[in-house]
Amino acid sequence: MHNLFMRFYIHLPEELGHKIETTARFNRTTKAEVIREALKKGLKTSPRVNSKSAEALLNLAREAEKIPTKGKIPKDVIENMDFYTWGGSKKTT
Repeated sequence: MHNLFMRFYIHLPEELGHKIETTARFNRTTKAEVIREALKKGLKTSPRVNSKSAEALLNLAREAEKIPTKGKIPKDVIENMDFYTWGGSKKTT
């Protein structure tokens, strides 16, 4: 079975970055593994999010990524945001 990974880019305070590096060296592991383990432990203690709400937001974010932001952007993208996001028919003015 393959482990699938998602890549995230985050900005950390310098002090936290040093703690991650020190912990990784001490445990003879990678910084990525230190961060993954810290996130797993932290997420276990945080309140659970309604999974249906979270899934709906993730789906919305995925659809929003499809909206053109570079190159030839339609002039009516704001007026017809639903069309460009979800499909269907365009509004007529």
